[in-house]
Parts: sequence; structure tokens; C-alpha cells
Amino acid sequence: MSDLPSSDRYHHITAMLGYAGSLPFIIGVAVMLNARFYGEGLQSAALFSFYAPYVFIGYSVVILSFLSGALWERSRLADSARSAGAAILFSNAVALSAWLSLLLIYLAPIMSLFAVCLLMAGFLSLLWVERLALRQQAESSSQTSPTQLLSNGYWSMRVRVTTLVVLTHIVVAALMLEEL
Repeated sequence: MSDLPSSDRYHHITAMLGYAGSLPFIIGVAVMLNARFYGEGLQSAALFSFYAPYVFIGYSVVILSFLSGALWERSRLADSARSAGAAILFSNAVALSAWLSLLLIYLAPIMSLFAVCLLMAGFLSLLWVERLALRQQAESSSQTSPTQLLSNGYWSMRVRVTTLVVLTHIVVAALMLEEL
């Protein structure tokens, strides 16, 4: 077995999965950029024989929904019922907006661009709400500091991965806008 304490192993697995989860975003953007610069444009970009921007959007919906569920669970376990209720409602709103963005891609090309922007806003807003929840949790517990709640670099990993994900969404949005 590992020499790491169980909490450190948990954070190591979380970080590893967080970084690994960003790879499909990077691969999707690489495929789209390759099609843009060396192919026939974004319309020729394909992943697994599917239109690459739709694969990117679909994966983004799944990850955003997963993160919304994680916020739900973290909020459910929080001390403050009022802020927990607000965070749970917010996580539901984000998950539903992710689902809506998946439906938007079938309406028109401009709506696909809107879907990418909506998903990007979802990732940013979840990061912001998670930070607010952690601060409030630290303030309500006099023995726990915000850095203890964010032990082992979880918060910095979360910020780095979200930044990378948001940057990939910006690139996809720019490529889509260019082809309108």
C-alpha cells in the first residue's frame, strides 16, 4: 500500500483525476485547431467521426454537471443551512443550464456559440460559488482556516484546471465565431 495518509491519497487522486479530466478539452481544441489551420476549417473537425465542437460541448456538459453535483454534496454537508440551500439551488441551476446548452446546439450555429459561452460561464460561476462556500465554512468554524479547508493544494489545482478549461472554451468560441 502507499505511505501517504488516506486524506493525502484522496487529494492525490482528486488532483490526478482533475488534471486528467482536462485532457479531452485540450484534445478537442487541438483537433479543431488542426482542422482550422491544416484542414478545411472547423466544419471538417471530427473526433470519433463526430463533429468535434459537439463532442467538446457534450464533454463540457458532463463535466459541468459532475462539478455541480460535487457542489451539491459539499453544500449538503455544510453547517449553515441557509447558504447550503442557496448553493444546492445554484448547483441545480448550473446543471440545468448545462443541459440546456446541449439542446441549443441543434437550433442554429450561433446557438452553438452561445452554448460554449454558457458552459464557460458555468465553470467560472461554480468556481466562484465554491470559493464563497469555503470562505463561509471557514468563518463559521472558528477552528478551521480557509487553508485547512483547501488542504493539499486542492484549491490551486481547481483554479488551474478551471483556467485551462475556460481557455479552451474561449478558443472554441473564437473558432466558431470565425466560421459564422
